[in-house]
Order: sequence, then structure tokens, then C-alpha cells
Amino acid sequence: MKPIWMTGLSALLVCAPMGLSSASASASRELQTLPADQSDLAPYRWDRRVVLIFANSEADPQFRAARKMVTAQADGVAERDITVLADTAPNAGGALRDKLGVDGFRMLLIGKDGGVKMDRAEPIPVETLFATIDAMPMRQREMRDD
Repeated sequence: MKPIWMTGLSALLVCAPMGLSSASASASRELQTLPADQSDLAPYRWDRRVVLIFANSEADPQFRAARKMVTAQADGVAERDITVLADTAPNAGGALRDKLGVDGFRMLLIGKDGGVKMDRAEPIPVETLFATIDAMPMRQREMRDD
């Protein structure tokens, strides 16, 4: 299976975007529209971990819960080099949504290597995301180098 980095994206929002220097950035900076012509996730590879959140709308209770959990832990998200992308527009025909066969809510953790590390049909608690990331060899090296 081809890494997620090489697939197209559309109608995505970015939380804690690449290059975000401060975990205390305002909410307006944490949620940005990713241009519809963004064709892949290659800019994130080896630099950022990506959490993908798919939902049928921003009003979806699971989406709201996932967004709240992630944004409430901005310091931990920034410390672990996480970018959160949310697709809440299923009718926009997002290539990544189509490739993954997403129907309804789905949350995934993508490692810096582009591999899917977690894939769930319910919000993944941020503690679970952090524990999974912290157990990864690359993250272990990052923590030693800090």
C-alpha cells in the first residue's frame, strides 16, 4: 500500500499547522483551511505526525469531541510534532477520504514515515495518541535529544 503522503486532499482544515511555533497559538491559527488544490501530504513526511479526522460535518458529536480533546492538549500536540487535519465535507470528493473508503467518522494517526499507526471509527483519546507516539522509536530518539 502506497504511503498516505502521496494521496490528494481537499476540503481539509488544519489544526496545529506545520511550522506552528507556539502551542499557545490562538484558535484562529489552529484551524486553517487547507487549499483544495493540495495534492498530497509529502510536505509532512519525516517532519510531522498527522492525525486525520473525518466526519460528515463539523456538527458531528464525535468530531466535536475529537477536536476538543486535541485542541485542549495543544502543548502535547506541539511537543510531538503533530498536525491535525479534519475533513468534514464528504460531498467535496476528497481523494484521501475516497482512497480510505471513509463513510462517517474516522480518526487516524499517521507516523512521520507516512504509515498508518492507528485507525479508529471513534475519537481516539489524546492520552492514547500520545502514549502510542511516545512508544515509537523515532519519538524515543526525539525525547533523548531534547
